[in-house]
Amino acid sequence: MSSYTELELSQELIQAQSFSGKESLATTALVNAFKALGFDQAYLDDAGNAIGIFERGEGPELMFNGHLDTVPLGDVKLWRHPPLSGTVSDGELWGRGSVDMKSAVACMTFAAKDAIEQGYKGRLVVTGVVQEEVGGLGARHLGETFKPDLIILGEPSNLNMMLGHRGRIEIDVSFPGKIAHAAKNELGHNPLYDLAEFLQTLKSFDLPQGGPLIGSSLTPTFVQSHPIDGKNVVPGEANLIIDYRNIPGDEPELVLEKLKALAPNASFSIGTEYGVSESGKMSMSYPRIAFPYLTPGENSFVQAARPVIKKSLNRFNKDFVERCWWFATDAPYLAKSGAPIIGFGPGLEDYAHTTQEHVPVEHLQIARAVYKDLAMAFSN
Repeated sequence: MSSYTELELSQELIQAQSFSGKESLATTALVNAFKALGFDQAYLDDAGNAIGIFERGEGPELMFNGHLDTVPLGDVKLWRHPPLSGTVSDGELWGRGSVDMKSAVACMTFAAKDAIEQGYKGRLVVTGVVQEEVGGLGARHLGETFKPDLIILGEPSNLNMMLGHRGRIEIDVSFPGKIAHAAKNELGHNPLYDLAEFLQTLKSFDLPQGGPLIGSSLTPTFVQSHPIDGKNVVPGEANLIIDYRNIPGDEPELVLEKLKALAPNASFSIGTEYGVSESGKMSMSYPRIAFPYLTPGENSFVQAARPVIKKSLNRFNKDFVERCWWFATDAPYLAKSGAPIIGFGPGLEDYAHTTQEHVPVEHLQIARAVYKDLAMAFSN
């Protein structure tokens, strides 16, 4: 396996189709890579996560984390290269999961091996989790079963250091109506007018602002009336979905209370996710809420990581940037372990979930080096 590289493992993982809940090809491929690279332990846990562990005596425990599930492929005709091919073209690795975030997992895997070969003391854990895209089953389980001292999360960051992100609340809103024939609409009550009036009020909704995460935001994303096949019927119900991104302190209960005050006759609810992966043997249910997360900039691990990342990037003539993600991650669930979380990953996050998903091959080499340097600094 001396010629085995992070690029080749990235390609293997991309080629292993792994939509959320159907991750077994990718989790098996990663466990096999752990075994091939000499990890002391390599297995699937009860949630279906791929776990690789190096143990080298007394010392701290560092966890490298990334997810192996992906969103669907989208329109295959719009891809420049087949989305499950792992094609390298003009210095870019293409495919679903290339940037979000199988390449980071591959880099972490090789960085762990590099650190062990350089004398890392303690416990190094690499985790490829399931179900990140749909509720966080894998990370929720890790947060309950591992107690690392520090977690490095490899979500795409364009090689920037990331300290957190806003949360997400998916809110269902239902406006009641009264069905009638559209030709005699006065016999019914059309809830679409109520919904439209409510949408107008949302334009001036009071959204908390400030802090490193900038501020909360609100986006109506979906409208549907019922019956859906009644084109000549006054609807009996109109439904709306709101995507609400919240900062710490802007809690779901307060958000619902403020929204209800704008439409007392409507019903507001937060639905339930059911998490289960074919590669695991357990399931969970949880509300459709992703919580915000922020590691304070003055945290001792953050202060220690800054100069390490700066020095590593400098070797590749890359600038150091510190910021927060604009999307939600598994960080809040992983943080249940008690460990602070620092983000760093290859690739530009703007390409995630698109048919333009790709990552510079150069970023893989850099990420592998940065991860190794972080591990060694943590060990010492």
